[in-house]
Amino acid sequence: MARASADPVAGPRRLIGRPLPWFALIGVILLVGACAKRLERTLVPPEAAATLDGASPFLKAHRADGGVWVLSEWQIDSTRSAVTGNGELLDARRERVRGGSFDIPLDSVALFETNRVERSMANTALLVVTGITVTVAGYCAINPKACFGSCPTFYAPGPDGEMVLQAEGFSASVAPALEATDVDMLLHSRPSTRDYSLRVTNEALETHVIRRADLLAVRRPRDGRAFLTEDGRFIAADAVIPPSGCHHGEEDCLAEVASADGVERWSRADSTDLATREVIELEFVSRPDGELGLVVVSRQTLMTTFLIYQALAYMGTEAGRWMASLEAGGDAARARAGAMGRQLGGIEVLVQDATGRWTVQGAAGETGPIAVDTRIVPLAPPPHGDGVSSGRPFRVRLRLTQGMWRIDQVALARMGEEVEPLRVRPVAVRRGGTDDAAALESLLDEDAALVTLPGDAYQIGYRLPERPGDYDYFLEARGYYLEWMRREWLAEENPLRAAQLILDPAQALRDLAPAFKEIEPEIEHLFWSSRYAPAY
Repeated sequence: MARASADPVAGPRRLIGRPLPWFALIGVILLVGACAKRLERTLVPPEAAATLDGASPFLKAHRADGGVWVLSEWQIDSTRSAVTGNGELLDARRERVRGGSFDIPLDSVALFETNRVERSMANTALLVVTGITVTVAGYCAINPKACFGSCPTFYAPGPDGEMVLQAEGFSASVAPALEATDVDMLLHSRPSTRDYSLRVTNEALETHVIRRADLLAVRRPRDGRAFLTEDGRFIAADAVIPPSGCHHGEEDCLAEVASADGVERWSRADSTDLATREVIELEFVSRPDGELGLVVVSRQTLMTTFLIYQALAYMGTEAGRWMASLEAGGDAARARAGAMGRQLGGIEVLVQDATGRWTVQGAAGETGPIAVDTRIVPLAPPPHGDGVSSGRPFRVRLRLTQGMWRIDQVALARMGEEVEPLRVRPVAVRRGGTDDAAALESLLDEDAALVTLPGDAYQIGYRLPERPGDYDYFLEARGYYLEWMRREWLAEENPLRAAQLILDPAQALRDLAPAFKEIEPEIEHLFWSSRYAPAY
């Protein structure tokens, strides 16, 4: 089934973490089971510090960079607009920076948190994210698993010059240990002048840590486009041909995949197993000579968003401890943490070999339901006698998880030479119409980062190469983000279920199918309605 995504309510990146080593995970499970307690949290912005619950034994003062002060014997000094107390300062990875007495100006605090359950300072401090419900409370309360969530969203000029959402950065990087570089094609951007800008926003209940936001300019061929492969190569391609047929069983999906027009082909998830696969058959009555590639323009449905939020709900008050274990486990832990993501997979591209067997050529698709991802998958040469000269169409199959992908375009293209991109770094950053030199420096300094909170929006300026219309442009963003726990999730805290997501993802996807199916019909509406409006 298909729907037009021009309506933001109708339409909108790997799962949470990578598995812990068995011994570390067992230790975490025992520790969580031994000390987990329900917390009644109160969350207060710094301008309302006078309303904080003075009976709370601990005060957590969250910083914009993801760090947190955890204080005892604390008090608010309203005459100096500061909070004082004894305790510890922890960084975003929840490593101890220092302890002692602190005198903290209120304007250096992003959010205060108090709770009425007395626990050891160490346990209280290990939370990476906190609960909050703000102006989107109504929608999130209806179904918190459908509450808007995304990594940084990037808007770029479209064909008419209007800013269009074209990229979301490092969607799989849900913890400092998972910091990564993400490259997205700005598919609909064709600049005519050298002065160019992107708008980056934080539209979710998250903290975004953006280390880099560079443009990569790739010279496009005459009558063609430059595309990115799965292994990170930029390829000049031409002779882009739409399919002549698209079928899934009795379903005709040609109209949805013929062009990148925002009308997408998607399906409903299986009711018993969220990992169930489906196959789409594509036909091309003509094909260009030379090496072929399949261009796939796609994004995810909200299935993975639901699963990420369900994982956080199961982790509950111990989400910080689980996330910190990724860091402590090192590369081995992070390498194994994609169990559920591997179970779900990407959009596999298959062609027939000379024996008639369908073989996987590669995969397309990236984590995230917000902006489309554009990739080209190189294809093996067709068997002799297949294609135009034989009078038979050239066939390609897509194999993908049912209900998990929205496909906007599929096309056959002739692959040319590999092209080296030109890096274009920011030259200006503006916030609220005013130049922000500190924000610019944070994007140019590899040891710094631009940290944003819900509602933040920045305009990033670039100076493009001469003859800017001769290039395709890609955004290279690096960083990570921290989800803010929703209060409504905590009732589902279940360490054994959290462990199942890692140790037995196949069974977990079967167990969660009914819950997802229950909200699937309305999840799009709830998701987009709960969007946190940035301050443009």
